[in-house]
Amino acid sequence: KACQAYGRETTKLAFKVLETIALALGMPAARFDPYFEETTTIVRLNHYPPCPSPELALGKGPHVDTSAFTLLSTDEVSGLEVRRKSDGEWFGSAPHPTPSSLCQETPSRKAEYNIIADKAFSKLLLLFVWTNDQYNGLLHRVAVNSQQERFSFITLFTPSYHAIVEPLEGLVHEEDPPKYRPFKWGEYLITRSLNNYMKLDKPVLQISDYKIRD
Repeated sequence: KACQAYGRETTKLAFKVLETIALALGMPAARFDPYFEETTTIVRLNHYPPCPSPELALGKGPHVDTSAFTLLSTDEVSGLEVRRKSDGEWFGSAPHPTPSSLCQETPSRKAEYNIIADKAFSKLLLLFVWTNDQYNGLLHRVAVNSQQERFSFITLFTPSYHAIVEPLEGLVHEEDPPKYRPFKWGEYLITRSLNNYMKLDKPVLQISDYKIRD
């Protein structure tokens, strides 16, 4: 029941984030809603045990999430690091415990709800395409701790299986034509999953593979 309640509340929060993004782009608040009518959202619990040599290992290597955006709930142990675009340096994002109706705090453990979005910590991979590169993503990774274990609970908010992802009308024009070819989200999702779990003679499919080359 707790997981179901968490899922319902994070879904509500996710649609609020979509509304905010749409309004920031000068579009109607519900502009993205049709893409998420039957969302294929993924929720994952991550556990990072203590590592005796954290300088030699990572909990998760550098990556950009394959989602419209990610909602991250984590304990008080730091671990998330983001690469700064200006100089390529990695810097940590410390947890900021915030009371929330989505979770119940205990004396031994607090929780944070950290929306990774837009210019600060952008993981908006699908928004690359929808916004025709007005939004882009930052590479991030997870460091490990020599003394403490770390738990995180991530919600990868993703579109419906049959959603067509392409630059949105109103965000492309003659001087800024579409930078991506349309693709069906479900087909991308399946192909990428097969790439991850099968030894294929080609690299793992990326959103950038749909980019229109000059």
